[in-house]
Order: sequence, then C-alpha cells, then structure tokens
Amino acid sequence: MQLNDKWQGLCWPMMDFLRCVTAALIYFAISITAIAKYSDGASKAAGVFGFFATIVFATDFYLIFNDVAKFLKQGDSADETTAHKTEARCWGHGDL
Repeated sequence: MQLNDKWQGLCWPMMDFLRCVTAALIYFAISITAIAKYSDGASKAAGVFGFFATIVFATDFYLIFNDVAKFLKQGDSADETTAHKTEARCWGHGDL
C-alpha cells in the first residue's frame, strides 16, 4: 500500500515501536485474565499462547527500540546532510 509515501508526516519507526508496545501490553493483560479468571483447559492454553505472543512482541519492541535509539542518536549530529538523511529514514525512504 506504500503508506509511508502517502503519509510522510509520520515517523514510521516510532509508530512501529508504539504498535509493538501496545500489542505486548494487551496480550499480557488478556493472558493474565484468561489464566486467572477461567479454569478450563482451553483458557489455560489461550493464556500460554498469549504469553508466548507477549514474548514475541516484547522481543520485537526491544529490537525496534535499539533501532529507534540509533536513529535518534544519529539525528543529534550538527550537519544538515545527516539531518536530511535521518529525516528520510524516519519517513521510510531509506538512505539517500
């Protein structure tokens, strides 16, 4: 769909980071609720799979956090060409 070309005002790495954080929190809360509130086997299995999904999303947001931290450190440089490249990466255009 190439939304990064259509909506250039968004910082896509940060949006991906926020998506991972919210998904991990939602899956974690639902998994705890499924295990604590219901006692049948299907709810326990759903809780275990939910915890697995939480771990996957947490790993993803950790990796994205490292990329965003590198991105933000690179944006602190003083010269304008680096700032332009950083802006292009934020918009999803890659290296210019």
